[in-house]
Amino acid sequence: MEQIDQNTFFTITKHFDVIPYSQTESWVMAQSDNGQLKLLFLVDSTSNPKIGCVAHIKKKYGLKMLLIEAERRENKIFKSSTIRSFYEELRQWGFDAIEINSCLPYSSEYEIGIRQAGFLRPVGLFSVQLSNYIDLKNEVFFNENWRRNLKKSSTSNLSFEIINKAQKKDIEDFLSLYEEMKEQKNVSQPFSASSIETLLSSENFQLFFVKNAEEERISTIIIHKSGEHAGLLYAATGKKAHTCSAGFFMYEKVIQFLKEGNFSTFDMEKLAPSTHSTNSVFLFKNGIKGNHIVVNGEWAWYKKQWTRPMMFFVKKYLQHRIEI
Repeated sequence: MEQIDQNTFFTITKHFDVIPYSQTESWVMAQSDNGQLKLLFLVDSTSNPKIGCVAHIKKKYGLKMLLIEAERRENKIFKSSTIRSFYEELRQWGFDAIEINSCLPYSSEYEIGIRQAGFLRPVGLFSVQLSNYIDLKNEVFFNENWRRNLKKSSTSNLSFEIINKAQKKDIEDFLSLYEEMKEQKNVSQPFSASSIETLLSSENFQLFFVKNAEEERISTIIIHKSGEHAGLLYAATGKKAHTCSAGFFMYEKVIQFLKEGNFSTFDMEKLAPSTHSTNSVFLFKNGIKGNHIVVNGEWAWYKKQWTRPMMFFVKKYLQHRIEI
């Protein structure tokens, strides 16, 4: 394993077949727009790399930690030994904790390799491990609730706006709609205006709006794209969107856009069925008929065994995260 500089990393891995959105250059730049993020750019070999990742270095609670959001891989098909050797070497780099949260589809080869490298599931899971992949090569089907709302939206004179090069006004309108939704649903905002600007300057991310009959932007979505795969990143609907089912209309048009662009799959991202209010989000996302996909999710290695239960306590009671 070797540490290399940022430019070299993105140059030698740009032709990899597997590049999750969390490992794209624009995502990394957006996440570090405050200048506070310390990063490591790692590959298993500079001569013929098969795997690499951008890792975040954090120092909290007296621990030196490394956080990784999936990996870049040369090929979709890989051996468990590739993952095992990569993370076995990483364990020797002097960190107290290494935590992984991978959005890539579950692979038994991955689990075998990561376990053989000494990693385990954390004591508690705090991220969604289920998603819904929509097959764009075939006809897409909707449940009864979706069909009813799509019929309603078709009579509301809505229009779909594709933004190919986002301007300041586009970003402002996106943020305004997200702020409106945030107040309605009491959700957090995981980005800044500058980070959204960075994302939308890249071909890996694209912005869309839905406008009503009065030409007001009432709904918006940002998707991520990589090869023939695309997925939901952020979406927001204003108050006026609910009366005309603009959110349903928006997803139908995004799917149509991706089909015409010869994409194979669309990831609805983060299905979290539950017994509380978030179940409504699950019901909405699950209303498009697709394939349920489990992701690789969370894995962790801790130098000291007592760190495992301690991190659970920190995340649940100090950071107030919800177990999923």
